[in-house]
Amino acid sequence: MGTLHIDPLAFRFAASPVNTPPDFQPRSHRRGFTLVELLVVMGIIGLLAALLLPALSRGKAKAHRIKCLNNLSTIGKALTMYGHEFEERLPWQILEPQQRVQLGSKWSDFTLAPAAIFSLPPMVREIGKAQVLLSPCDPERAVFNEKAEAMWGGLDPAKNKILPDDAISYLLIEGGDLARPTTVLAVTRNISDCDLRQARWVGADEQPVIDEAMAGLMRGEGQLVMADASAHLSNDTDLGPKGLIIVPHIKSAGGNSVEEASAHALGCGSFVRMPITEVFVTEPGNHHTFIIDKSGSMTADGRLNEAKNALLNALYETPPTKKFYIFFFDSSTKPMVGGPRHAFRFQVDLIRPWVEKQSPGGSTDPRAAIRDAFERIQPDTIWILTDGWFNGAGRGAGVRQLITELNTNRLVRVNTVGYARTSSQVDRRTLSAIASDNNGTFFFSPSGHRD
Repeated sequence: MGTLHIDPLAFRFAASPVNTPPDFQPRSHRRGFTLVELLVVMGIIGLLAALLLPALSRGKAKAHRIKCLNNLSTIGKALTMYGHEFEERLPWQILEPQQRVQLGSKWSDFTLAPAAIFSLPPMVREIGKAQVLLSPCDPERAVFNEKAEAMWGGLDPAKNKILPDDAISYLLIEGGDLARPTTVLAVTRNISDCDLRQARWVGADEQPVIDEAMAGLMRGEGQLVMADASAHLSNDTDLGPKGLIIVPHIKSAGGNSVEEASAHALGCGSFVRMPITEVFVTEPGNHHTFIIDKSGSMTADGRLNEAKNALLNALYETPPTKKFYIFFFDSSTKPMVGGPRHAFRFQVDLIRPWVEKQSPGGSTDPRAAIRDAFERIQPDTIWILTDGWFNGAGRGAGVRQLITELNTNRLVRVNTVGYARTSSQVDRRTLSAIASDNNGTFFFSPSGHRD
């Protein structure tokens, strides 16, 4: 029997699967995501986004409010530095000689408009740049603020170079006083009423949309800075008749006044825009008295001449069955000779030379004309036209109070007219309040160029 010979190499190949390379490794099976699994993942991502995005939005809004506080702090410091230069008086409190220093040889009557105050060279220097006057919560005014930035280096009310009103997100408070630490100096513009004793914070989330709303602030949200240099994220509990901040503001004592601090916001007030040629509408009422500002500032843009022409044209169109009377005023009163006249053309012709010879000069105090109109002339409709801010005793508040005392039953309709280059140059708060108190309308007419 022969010997069996086994070739080891042949055995190795025989033990291997047919046609299978010796180094081959089987590929494991890989399963993809199912549709259900994808939907679950997408749902989780959506849920996380729904939870996180509002938080991110709130964080961004809060950051904008903090930056707004920084702007207000800068404004507060600028006002404080200004006060240190002027015997602790803020720009709207300085005396007439100081006004002349600030506004130069062209001074006639000092405007309390925030746009003019922020344009004073000492304020421009301390504020530093126009962007400080724009709240990041107020993006709608960004385009106007860009124009203000281009004007920044040349601002000077004495040269009639004043910031546009729409470039500013903040209002100044009349009763602010550096010697009264609990008083408010400035607030964001989203207040519901020009008197903080009656106001709340207006929000962009309210329907219908309120004109004073700022896009980045919701109802009950606002910012303010006080005379003690503290800036606050505010809510509605700070304002109103029981306001935690406004009550101490009003009840403060000392400083530049012996009276309670005013809670009125400078630069506040709504109006109807109307060309000066269309302001004097005499259809309502049968006995019209016109009280026309002829202070020194009425020289600008030929305002006094334009106002006189508009008045005379309106009288020529008034039916002769109606009566009229005219006062011009500055620091004193210039009444029309005689008593009221019927609006016959020959009567208008008779008083025309007297109207045309009136020339501008002096300050802005209509109180004597107002008192004479109510007590002697006794019309059913009064028109008060001015291009600035009343600066007699009590200022705008004094004029408003006088009319309230004289017009006890509100039988006389009182219409007001602001006539200047921009609406920020007139005391919108007082003019609006007088018209509202006395069943009248507050018109604003732009002079020189459009607001």
